[in-house]
Amino acid sequence: MFARVLLVLVFAFVSRVQSFDSRNVVYIIISQKEPYLASVASRLKQEIESQVFRIERRNPIVHLTHEDFPVPGAWSIIPLLKPLVTKYRGGDVRWVMFLEEHTAVRCEKLLEALAAADRQKDTKWIGYPLSDDEPTIIHHFAMYEELEEEGGFVYPNFASGFAMRMELIESLLNQIESGQHKLEADFSIDPGFELAQLVYGDRHNPGPLLTADLSFCIVSGENCATYPRQFETCGSPIPEESIFFAVKTWSGFHSSRAKVVKRTWGRHVTNLMFFSDQADPSLPAVDTGVPNTKTGHCAKTVAILKEAVSRVRNMPHVKWIFLADDDTILGVQRLCEILSCYRGGTDITVIGERYGYGYVNRETAAKGYDYITGGGGTAFSVAAASLLSRCVCTALTSPDDMTLGACAKERAVPLTHYPLFHQARPQDYPREVLSCDRPLSFHRHSSPEPYKVYATWFQHDDLALKHRYSKDEL
Repeated sequence: MFARVLLVLVFAFVSRVQSFDSRNVVYIIISQKEPYLASVASRLKQEIESQVFRIERRNPIVHLTHEDFPVPGAWSIIPLLKPLVTKYRGGDVRWVMFLEEHTAVRCEKLLEALAAADRQKDTKWIGYPLSDDEPTIIHHFAMYEELEEEGGFVYPNFASGFAMRMELIESLLNQIESGQHKLEADFSIDPGFELAQLVYGDRHNPGPLLTADLSFCIVSGENCATYPRQFETCGSPIPEESIFFAVKTWSGFHSSRAKVVKRTWGRHVTNLMFFSDQADPSLPAVDTGVPNTKTGHCAKTVAILKEAVSRVRNMPHVKWIFLADDDTILGVQRLCEILSCYRGGTDITVIGERYGYGYVNRETAAKGYDYITGGGGTAFSVAAASLLSRCVCTALTSPDDMTLGACAKERAVPLTHYPLFHQARPQDYPREVLSCDRPLSFHRHSSPEPYKVYATWFQHDDLALKHRYSKDEL
């Protein structure tokens, strides 16, 4: 009799250990404080809670990082490792599911995918696998030739979500804190790639590669557990006349890069001004009074913000200042759509592609800060531009985007990340990433030539702009 009872208890224990349900998962939504995007993230949280309750009649664990884990650089994932281990070590949580605010989730299919992965003990993390065909600047030109026979180095598409075993997160944290993993990189650029680098380590002591799970999708399909939602607009696009476009250039590029701007996206905007080291009425370009430098451009950028703020002071219809490089390739219509979700003007808002500095190194993590990388363009509300025009450069050649980021942190100016801004060229991104949504910008002139890039990605939409003004071509 005793043996039978013991067998029943053992069977019940084994069944409980081997079963998998929502108690074994924690959902982490990488969210932002900005009110509109915070509302998008909150809506996703409510959808997950509603779905799981309908499936299991229990409430899942869902966190918004900006509320529940407000650690600096949480978006880069690595700073989240310690708070997650501290909170969930030794409990029922076996998997952590990371999501962006625009990730769509079908919880029944996701729980099936996680349960299947949970049964495969060698599977440590799962997601949609991305890879690089060639070295790229946004990944520090890193390549892993030793992994060619295994299909190459892969990293998760953040917009599709990805999941990690809790034991992998604990192991990573232990390796970091013991010094086995030395996090020497100062910059956070592509968190999916950089997290995969951390997990893999090196060829001498390799960690687990991401396991491909195609229920983590790029576009919605019948069998998808997750997929990226299209970025929404909030009503009609704002009028392009409400944006002042400030283009940073220098005299050596007036007849080349500046010409490309005027013949592409510059044809579709009303308020366009070039800012240079020499005046040129034919563009038109104004002299910032700052000599040209090969790097940094901090003093020039601050001077441009001051001059732009001064110029729009008597233009009450202008709510935004968009700062671009002379080799920024921009979709004006797409920008007007995105900005429909924000008020601009007296609201303090800065929007662009977010990078981070100092988060990875433990000694500097508390002093780390976000910055908007400028090549893909930056949208400043007029009020935000006014505040940041008072920032101080330590030198003419100080990095302008990083200086503005550090200054924004000091002045409590929020920076909003939109992945549709792109610091690099189209070929520097996996095709799947660009197919998730319509990009807003690219940066740098090379092959293919900028005219082709503009025609491929932006021209059709820009031709649909209403109230276009006729622009003289050079």
